[in-house]
Amino acid sequence: MLFLKSVLLQNAHIHKLLAGILLLLSFVQIVTSLPQLSVTFDEPVHALTGYSILRTGDLRLVEDHPPLLEMWMGCPLLLSPESPEPTSISAWAEGDRRLFAYAEQWWRLPIDSWLIPARLTIALLSLLLGALVYRWAADWFGTRAGLLALALLAFDPNILAHSQLATLDLGVTLLILSALYVFQRTLNRPSYVSMLINGALLGLALSAKISAGLLVPITGGLLLIWGWLHWTKKELLFKLLLYSSTAFLTLWSIHLFQIGMPPGVNIPLPAPTFWRSFLRIGRDVSSVTRPAFLLGEFYRGGRWYYFPVIFLLKTPLPTLLLLIAALVKLWRQPLSLWRLILWGAFPLSYLLVSIATNINIGYRHILPVLPFLYIGIGSLAAHSGTAPAGESARFHSGIGWKITHYVSRYALPALLLWQCIGTLAVAPYHLTFFNELAGGPANGWRYLSDSNVDWNQGLKATHVYLNSHTLENVHLSIFTQYLPPEVYGLEETIPLPPSPEAPPVMPARYNPTPGTYIISASTLRGISITLPEMYNWFWHREPDDIIANSMLVYHVTAREPKPTWVGQCNVPVVPLTTELIQERFGRTDLRQLTFDCTQSWLYPDSGLTSGWLALHRELLQEPGDFLKWQLSLLQLSFEQQSNGYATAHSIFEYNPAPLPIPADNVYWIAAAGTAPAELTASVPLTAPLPLDGPLDFLGSEIRHAARLEIITYWRVTAVPEAPFSLMAHLVASNDAQALEVADGLGVTWYQLHPGDVFSQRHQFTAQARHSKLYLRTGAYWLSDDSRWSIPEAAGTDAIFIPLKAPDDW
Repeated sequence: MLFLKSVLLQNAHIHKLLAGILLLLSFVQIVTSLPQLSVTFDEPVHALTGYSILRTGDLRLVEDHPPLLEMWMGCPLLLSPESPEPTSISAWAEGDRRLFAYAEQWWRLPIDSWLIPARLTIALLSLLLGALVYRWAADWFGTRAGLLALALLAFDPNILAHSQLATLDLGVTLLILSALYVFQRTLNRPSYVSMLINGALLGLALSAKISAGLLVPITGGLLLIWGWLHWTKKELLFKLLLYSSTAFLTLWSIHLFQIGMPPGVNIPLPAPTFWRSFLRIGRDVSSVTRPAFLLGEFYRGGRWYYFPVIFLLKTPLPTLLLLIAALVKLWRQPLSLWRLILWGAFPLSYLLVSIATNINIGYRHILPVLPFLYIGIGSLAAHSGTAPAGESARFHSGIGWKITHYVSRYALPALLLWQCIGTLAVAPYHLTFFNELAGGPANGWRYLSDSNVDWNQGLKATHVYLNSHTLENVHLSIFTQYLPPEVYGLEETIPLPPSPEAPPVMPARYNPTPGTYIISASTLRGISITLPEMYNWFWHREPDDIIANSMLVYHVTAREPKPTWVGQCNVPVVPLTTELIQERFGRTDLRQLTFDCTQSWLYPDSGLTSGWLALHRELLQEPGDFLKWQLSLLQLSFEQQSNGYATAHSIFEYNPAPLPIPADNVYWIAAAGTAPAELTASVPLTAPLPLDGPLDFLGSEIRHAARLEIITYWRVTAVPEAPFSLMAHLVASNDAQALEVADGLGVTWYQLHPGDVFSQRHQFTAQARHSKLYLRTGAYWLSDDSRWSIPEAAGTDAIFIPLKAPDDW
């Protein structure tokens, strides 16, 4: 057994065989997933733009990035006799590549007939990426290290996700790694031929995606330093010219040796399309209007912590743990300075640049960093027998060796198994992978959106779901507005934004009509729709089901009992007009009420009917104790966080519940000029108490805050005929003179109906110190200040309520 283990660990041929098996396993995972994924947002644009270039030799559809990988993806389409002539598509003349890609000529064809071949071109590149990661790690740390790096890459869900799609990110990751791998080997064995190869690889990387431009200052700077130390000045100059000119000629050839004037330039330049793409991406990177969602927040522009957070949530935990171990090991037993720079300069710079940009749309934008991390992690499997000459001692002594020994012997097998199981479990929807810190793939939509979760890849699964469930009134919101729903058999659904067949804004979004709603995790969070808060109602409800970890299913039923009213706080302003209420609740029969929610609270129909409450967002920034207490009885239903047709506000749902009125109050009634001490000998009364006006007194309670607060409760018995207010005087036991006055009424008197209940907040400074205090309350007409009498006893017009001693406040 020990002999077999030794052979497996040391035999180079066995290592190469294992590497081949790992590459095969990675490729099998990719190709078996391809037909299960629906077309994602960018795939038609990339693949069909590349096809148009190859077919016509015209770069008019190139916009954001250079065309190398798009041309590569378009190659299989040249073999299909059914592929339409690009010039026959109307959007070709307009130069609009998205309209070109979503023209009906393409969607008349079976979509997988051109999509899967385009995806296979990227799948093939993933094999090269895996082989290169193995080769680099094996060169530096030995073949065991190469196997470890390759195993992690082969079962990395983020690498697999973008190996399955006809997009740019996997391809540019390969070309960046290729350019740097050959570059670091060239420094040890420099020659003019190797400089030509280096320049060609740099040009290919620059022709793949603008983000590869970071290679220019990194490789150029390193080449200058190395050449200054090891070459003559003439040799350095010549090799730099050879390197840069070869890169440029390669880039120019990919752009078909085009000459023209880029935007803002009045002289012809080579490859004007490249410079146009460069300027366009520069504007996007600095733009503060690009929408994003992170950790419950929709925002525009960038957040510096976006990429650190998504790296933490979407990178497999075994990889994170191994990365920490590798960094500790390399810190204690470091690489040579040049190796450290060649390994770490690009990924570190790339991460810092990504953090500094305002484009926060996906983990895919840091994908080029991952191969370097796996090469570094591979050092954990290094051993002295295969370590490069002169470095074996670094891996066979001290804490570095101990970390390597214990990780490789005990933790590494378990961590690799953990990563493999997690990756296989999420297949084929690798794009939706989230680690255990986020609660797994089914919970990723809670934290992120866009290509991190839903890029439109779950529509085939949605079709299967609908066929296996009997559902009525199915409403569907998908990530792209361009894709015809019938492509995946979803034409029987009711379209929701951003579909062009739907209204621009979802109607009745505060009170969705009953039915089943299937909403993309991205549009749910405000991406790709005109109004970011459009689906906010669903944010406050748990989905009933999740399709492919990315399409959220909500079964909406009518509220019971049926809501009858909408209340609005008029501080600082009423947020909704009558027209907005009718449009956003989808109802024209709702009773509309307003009141000052910082001073009063209204319970229509004694709190026995359902309704909604609208509050200005300013109130929720620092809500007072009274407002907090009242809102604790409600359920947040919708949030409009930005100003638009209505001021920013929140909607709360009220459902019938027992009103929070104390039932053990005792009080006395008398004329207002009576000292409370004169009443204590009589028998106290209990609520309710009718007044000679359209109110019943129901009770009161004391609330302790920065100042003394007393809440009184009242029930409306008839429609008020004139403005009135409530009396609230703080009086001492032996004196009828008011110590403090806090009269007021926060409800709109003419909106009150019989059966309504409201509370009124009375605030006192409570600076006076008396052994016994009373609240003297009642009601009076504002027209003449005449108090309402109390029919319970002749000559009475005030209610006296004993309060606790100030020391107990």
